[in-house]
Amino acid sequence: MKYSVLIGLLFAGHALAQTEVPSASEAVNRYAFESFQLFRQLTKGNFCFSPYSSHQMASLLLEGADGETQRQLLDLTHLSDDAAVRATEISAIRAQLNRSVSQRGVTLEVANSIWAPQGTVFLPPFQSIAKDTFSALSETLPLGDAVKSALKVNLWVRERTRGRIADLVGPSAFGQGQGTILLVNAVYLKAGWRQPFDIRKTKARAFHCASGSSTLLPTMLQTDALMYADDAAWQCLELPFAGEDLTMKFLLPRDETERARIEASITSDAWSKVTGRMTDCDVNVMLPRFSFSTQLDLHGIWESLGVRDVFDPAKSDLTRTTAKRPCWASQVIHEATIEVNEIGATAAAATALADPFGAGPDEPVTRRKVSFIANRPFLWTIEHRPTGLILFMGRFAGE
Repeated sequence: MKYSVLIGLLFAGHALAQTEVPSASEAVNRYAFESFQLFRQLTKGNFCFSPYSSHQMASLLLEGADGETQRQLLDLTHLSDDAAVRATEISAIRAQLNRSVSQRGVTLEVANSIWAPQGTVFLPPFQSIAKDTFSALSETLPLGDAVKSALKVNLWVRERTRGRIADLVGPSAFGQGQGTILLVNAVYLKAGWRQPFDIRKTKARAFHCASGSSTLLPTMLQTDALMYADDAAWQCLELPFAGEDLTMKFLLPRDETERARIEASITSDAWSKVTGRMTDCDVNVMLPRFSFSTQLDLHGIWESLGVRDVFDPAKSDLTRTTAKRPCWASQVIHEATIEVNEIGATAAAATALADPFGAGPDEPVTRRKVSFIANRPFLWTIEHRPTGLILFMGRFAGE
């Protein structure tokens, strides 16, 4: 199986940002499911995004913010209000991800960059944090040439995502005059399954779409010892990649009524409860091949999650980024792609509520044999097992 590619980009009217999480992975995952609750309302069909990529941008922006702007970004990212703690946690996550890159069959690259017109001067503390904590490279934009600026940024993006994302920004991204600064994050992941699917067993089978229609999709088949859990309302399956530091999880509701209920109430804590109940089972797996992309401006989603001032030139306080004024963010462009096949995958979200997944059955005494037939809409994540960090997530609805 292959993972797809993902890239997130943030535009700024003068400076933009990227960051990470408090318990590092816990912070990203809380942000992931809070974002998911807004994403899911935008479409009944397929969508994917990288909470890690967009959280990186918000975190970097946080380091250049002050006052109420900073408080709103702290609430969004769920990071510590202690800058030293933030730096330690973000660096630790990046170091653990880097260790996973050396595993057989895994390509994982996280790249950050700051794009600014020639002559832009960043304040030394921000410049130091960007370089040391986020490994963000400083890049120079052609002064006053929006077309060349877009070409230069898109070339950087294409190279980091192996061509998966080719045209993330257009000349309009540089329409804020000579003060436009871009913060860009790209995450590329490609990993092969621990146990590849036999392509000879892949056949066209019916998939029941969210709209109520059915379509024929190439569906992969295998039987293996896998981590699995279920309930009257759902099934959950884990497919590990080679090296086993990276894994893909699938949550398959039993029907559309249950899917609507689960999607509306899922949180990071609820997800942890579900995955914490998984046990080793013999599983017959039927999973469709799929590949799609999602692109959107996260501006509206961030505002819904309480980040308002950074988008308002009159209120934005990014005074720890650069001495130039005014300084604000204009857009947060995010694009993600996912591809899942027989070989692997490629890929360039709390209040205490009743458990939306139910109490669940008692732990099985004997090893179970079960079937996981994904012939209807499901949710999925790609996670880094040592940290629990969600790198990518989304919904496959067949349309």
